[in-house]
Amino acid sequence: MSMRKTSLGTLAAAGLAGALLTAVTPTAAQAAEGCNTNNARTVANASTHSRGIELRYNGACAWGRIFGSPGDLVWVDRSFDGGRTWEQLSVTKINTGGSNFTDAFNNRGNLMRACGKASNFPEVACTTWW
Repeated sequence: MSMRKTSLGTLAAAGLAGALLTAVTPTAAQAAEGCNTNNARTVANASTHSRGIELRYNGACAWGRIFGSPGDLVWVDRSFDGGRTWEQLSVTKINTGGSNFTDAFNNRGNLMRACGKASNFPEVACTTWW
């Protein structure tokens, strides 16, 4: 299982909070990007504090999925420059139940990864880039 963990405690939590405050919720047209979730497969996994994070992909589009508890977060990052910088997309919370997934986004031939955070811990875990 490949993963990248950022365990800088308060710094990671502060960075995530800042990112969440500045994240723009995509419109339905942006989120759709010509995507559907048919014929999906999991292409990368990560975990943090017993939460499973998956990057799902169907040949053109990718999305994140988290298995955890209400309050946990999952999102996808898309990079147009090989992972040096990234665009955070579709921060999604588990409201009820034990899982949730983000909107699907066209990778446009670029790199994608899924990231997640357990609600009661500061660490963020991300899958490898796909």
